Amino acid sequence: MLAAMIHGARSYKQGQVTRDEALALIGQFRLPHKVEHVRAGLDEIEHYDGDLLVVDGDLRIDGDLDLNAEHAYVLVVRGSLTVGGAYCDYDDPESFLLVMGSMTARDVVTAGWLEVHGNLDVANHLIGDYNDCSAYVGGDVRARLLFPEEHHFDIGGEVDVQHALGIRSRIKAAKLPEFIEMDDKRLLDLFDPGLLRTFADDDDDDGNPTIGIDGLEDFGEVKRRVRAGLPLRTP
Repeated sequence: MLAAMIHGARSYKQGQVTRDEALALIGQFRLPHKVEHVRAGLDEIEHYDGDLLVVDGDLRIDGDLDLNAEHAYVLVVRGSLTVGGAYCDYDDPESFLLVMGSMTARDVVTAGWLEVHGNLDVANHLIGDYNDCSAYVGGDVRARLLFPEEHHFDIGGEVDVQHALGIRSRIKAAKLPEFIEMDDKRLLDLFDPGLLRTFADDDDDDGNPTIGIDGLEDFGEVKRRVRAGLPLRTP
């Protein structure tokens, strides 16, 4: 069922998008295996909870855009996408977003197949989630905090972020910022201590005990806060 939030979207299941048009649109995906994956999915889509939805121009969502909540197996936006809240996609069940223009959001948590042919501007957090799927951005990426986790990002333009965390090799781009590794004590400035896996480290020069970092203790809570628009580091 088409969610009322996506105004003007046309539905494949409701016969508003033909199979030929759907195949032509998904042919715009940059990775051939995504095209084949969705092509195969169309043969079984009547058994899916999700639908293939097409927006013919720009799409603006004032709140959050959650592809699973919208029952969107594939969402194609032929213009640009603006999300006032958090954008979320998933790897189980897999969901696909294709934006032929640029995309703007308050926060992004992507575990599925995110593809933006223009720029991706994220006001706060751009978070990847696991490695079954990947993200492609043809233009520049801007965000306050970028944490790819195990998710792969292929970026055609520049990466302009205040903080980049985690595995540098998960990002493919011509030029990357400095990455803060997940055992760096600077993470204490970015996350509440309860979100981090900490341990007693060696004493400092004055003999005072210090805290060591060994990655995130609760990635699920990190994602929950990002989706809800809550800070990761409280005053």
